Amino acid sequence: MYIVTGATGHIGNNVVRYLLSRGLKVKVLIRKMDQSLQGLDLEIAISQTFDYAFLNQEINASDIIIHCAAYLDLMNKSLVTSYRTNVQLTKRMVDIAINKKNRFVYLSSVDVIQKSKRGLIKEPLSLDVKKSKSYYKTTKSIATSYVYQALQHGLNGIILYPAAVTGIHDYKPSAAGREILNVLRHKIIFSIHGGYNFIDVLDVASACYQASIMSINDHIILSGHEITIKGLYETIEKITKTRKIIIPLPLFIVRLAILFSRTYSQMMISTIQENYHYDNHKMKEVLGIAPTPLNQTLSNTITWLKENDKR
Repeated sequence: MYIVTGATGHIGNNVVRYLLSRGLKVKVLIRKMDQSLQGLDLEIAISQTFDYAFLNQEINASDIIIHCAAYLDLMNKSLVTSYRTNVQLTKRMVDIAINKKNRFVYLSSVDVIQKSKRGLIKEPLSLDVKKSKSYYKTTKSIATSYVYQALQHGLNGIILYPAAVTGIHDYKPSAAGREILNVLRHKIIFSIHGGYNFIDVLDVASACYQASIMSINDHIILSGHEITIKGLYETIEKITKTRKIIIPLPLFIVRLAILFSRTYSQMMISTIQENYHYDNHKMKEVLGIAPTPLNQTLSNTITWLKENDKR
């Protein structure tokens, strides 16, 4: 049995669907039912997922755990929720996995990796708690460090660091999904210097499965294709065969405007400015995952978002 946490999220529900497509049995541990899981043939356990007794009861020694649950606090407003979800829940899942000898796949983030300003970013030689003004980065760093240390002391597992994830079945939607929808809905688009490294959510789901059936303890970056913000907007133009007016804005104006925004935050702008040149050699060689072409990912994403846009 596969145990999946965070199954109502973008990555989580795609992981569930991928596992089911391979004829595997899946149980999800969730706080409440969600449309992203409706109609799927799986076992559902609903409770307060922070409860150790609930987790311990629902996870058996023969299970494989894929821990996707995370709280991405883009607006940087809730340290308590970030800590409970990203740190406390992860620690409890790890402790259970060690006690019951489960295979444990942990979805971290490239955000926890210390980045140089230039050059190719590889898997870190060691992991320390990364202090940041971002609650998400700080708590994910603490959690990832805990998992990393556990790998040295009996945990049978692997850490995966996804870059910016986009793709189908993006019900909430994700930050990437919201930005693509924003471009689709508007004629005039404002862009700034910077960019992302995008990976298809189906590649991430496939990587989770491959990591689950391997016996190695490792940590691996999951990255796909680099693109600037302007390049992303222009690619969406080409795919949708529309014309957008793309207006570049200086960074200082954007940071001032963010002060009055309920959609964007300083953390999001800072992330765009970071080095996004990630090495995916291990993803290809160890997990056997070749990144889906970005145009294909964006085309599939746009089609899905249009069909499911309930604005």
